Amino acid sequence: MPPYLPALAGLVALLVAGAAEAAGKKEGSGESGGSAVAPIASGHAGPRELFIPTDQASDSIGNVAVTATMMAGAGAGKCRMNFIVNNYSTAAIAMGALASALNDKDEVTDNWVISIGSLAVGGQTTRLFSCALGAVQLRLVPTGEFGWPPLKCAKGEQEPESCPLGLSLKSNLPLVEKK
Repeated sequence: MPPYLPALAGLVALLVAGAAEAAGKKEGSGESGGSAVAPIASGHAGPRELFIPTDQASDSIGNVAVTATMMAGAGAGKCRMNFIVNNYSTAAIAMGALASALNDKDEVTDNWVISIGSLAVGGQTTRLFSCALGAVQLRLVPTGEFGWPPLKCAKGEQEPESCPLGLSLKSNLPLVEKK
């Protein structure tokens, strides 16, 4: 399968969803449309781009980029959270992270697990989730078997292993830095 196919499928799904909302009432949902899907703006302070270098002493084998976009149509009661992961390293990668949306009281409004078993060199994958409105920040933490950054080198049928990878995060919501 061509590496661009998942991203293209995600884009088509977003365009179809936006067109359906712009066309009027969503059947059975009780919500009315009115405009295309657009990124949600947050006035909350904080970085929207972060780079987390490898925590290993050896030279980096490259970086993985994660772009997170929360979006909703005008008048919609829910939103969508889209994560696009690009592997710019020289090795296939695995990723295990828990992303959380936080409201203005630092309460979690949504959680999503981003689990990637293997993403080829130069590959891209997309994860699209539903979300509740009201988030003003995004936090990303590793799942149990991953460190920080939440990346490993994929080794086919074997368990992924630690390797020197950097992580670039970009979001339309301010990012909560790992403490």
